[in-house]
Amino acid sequence: MSIIAIYSRKSKYTDKGESIKNQIELCKEYAEKHFNVDKFLIYEDEGYSGGHADRPKFQKMLKDISKKKFDILICYRLDRISRNITNFSNLIELLQKNNIDFVSIREQFDTSTPMGRAMMYITSVFAQLERETIAERIRDNMHQLARTGRWLGGKTPTGFKSQPIYVDDKKIGKKKMYKLSPISKELELVKTLYYKFLELGSLTQLESWTLENNIKTRNGKYFDKSILKVILTNPVYVIADELIYEYFQENNSDIASNKEEFDGIHGLMVFNKHNEKRNRVIKNDKSKWIVAVGKHKGTIPSQDWIRVQNLLEKNREKAPKAGKGKIGLITNLLRCKNCGSKMRITVSRRKNSTYYYYKCLLKERSKGSKCNIKNLNGSLADEYVINEIKKISYKESDIYKYLYEMKEKLNKKSNNQDSEKELLEKELLEYKKAINNLTLQLSRNQDSKAAKYIIKQIEEFDNKIVDIKTKLENLDENKEITELEKNNIDIILKLIKDFSNNVDKLDFEEKKKFLNQIIDKIWWDGRKLEINIVGYNQGQ
Repeated sequence: MSIIAIYSRKSKYTDKGESIKNQIELCKEYAEKHFNVDKFLIYEDEGYSGGHADRPKFQKMLKDISKKKFDILICYRLDRISRNITNFSNLIELLQKNNIDFVSIREQFDTSTPMGRAMMYITSVFAQLERETIAERIRDNMHQLARTGRWLGGKTPTGFKSQPIYVDDKKIGKKKMYKLSPISKELELVKTLYYKFLELGSLTQLESWTLENNIKTRNGKYFDKSILKVILTNPVYVIADELIYEYFQENNSDIASNKEEFDGIHGLMVFNKHNEKRNRVIKNDKSKWIVAVGKHKGTIPSQDWIRVQNLLEKNREKAPKAGKGKIGLITNLLRCKNCGSKMRITVSRRKNSTYYYYKCLLKERSKGSKCNIKNLNGSLADEYVINEIKKISYKESDIYKYLYEMKEKLNKKSNNQDSEKELLEKELLEYKKAINNLTLQLSRNQDSKAAKYIIKQIEEFDNKIVDIKTKLENLDENKEITELEKNNIDIILKLIKDFSNNVDKLDFEEKKKFLNQIIDKIWWDGRKLEINIVGYNQGQ
């Protein structure tokens, strides 16, 4: 038995063309003839163009695809789904990812058949070709922009602000552009950071130095290693000369400016430094960078900038790989209550014995100048947390009682939602019956003066039906959230019970995994530990 989704769309509220109702009926007929139907899910968008995807029911359908709420999607014609090939291809990819078949009746496009799957493959090939063509156009555009040496907007690097400039354009006369304008005080700090890094030899030492000397970012925050690395690797500061030209040439970068433009005065602008994939920003290899001479002056001599890059690379290669030690059970969960920083393991060895304790990261980075909270004995802390979690499994514990009460409240809420849904569905049925009766009256009194009043009444009832359907949809979504919350509580209670019963049989990694599922955070205030259980925000 298959759950069938039907999508229908009409761009205008008119009687011309295939009506929403006709589209749905034709899709239902096709489904009942070709598939073993369990039930239908209907998505209707009236008054929306197929040129864009910003349609309320279409967007709801996309969410339901991700939740795998149906098995087959049917539409009357392909252009009912989309008139945009990219949007259509994205939909096909989403359906494919969730193992949902797609049927378009008019075009006989049916991915449940071999021919339909072949059609889908051809569509995906064209979509890929379009993506590659767009990427090529973007790169060509980047080249054109890079040659101008202007600033394209966004957050300006430390040491610069954005300044408007006006240039002559043959077509439009004066054209407004932007360039980077220096902030002298900030650029002096940038110079200091570069040469201090070369003196100290590591980002960790440079970070500690900035904290000890109370040196902050332009936003008044403390520097950390990631911010410092962004500054130290940014080509915007390097003086564009022959040496840096050869450096980027050796790294196979795409150099948009002529060699003669590397004049020993200006700085560089780099495009395509980063790539965004699945909401993560990834730094591209230098071979993908587009390098051009900017309109601003350079700050750091090329030989010094290159020395910094080489030292960073050397330190990266020497950095120890993160290992999987058998100590530090609560490392991922532990926080310093004094400053909010994470706490890391520090190991010491005395008289043939190994001891470990947790130390605040800010305390370590600032050498005690910004936070001086007492270190925490590691083995005692780990043992304490395990024992506290064991206690929770008893029904007399406060957390167990709290979670159980929460579940009872959610059960009551769920029952209320069911009752409300029942009333709304009853009301919906009554309005539908009323419209049917009025439609019958209208057919008998078309030439009567009463016809316009009947039509007005039908429209009012139809608006009521739309409102009720919206309420039902919202109610279904809220019901889904309620059920999810109930399930979460059941999972937490089961995890706690399983952990308590089996903790002595678990190995280190299994204990760590269990604790990460049960505990939100653990706070250390220098005297005692506070454990925050997931779904229960009071300290234990």
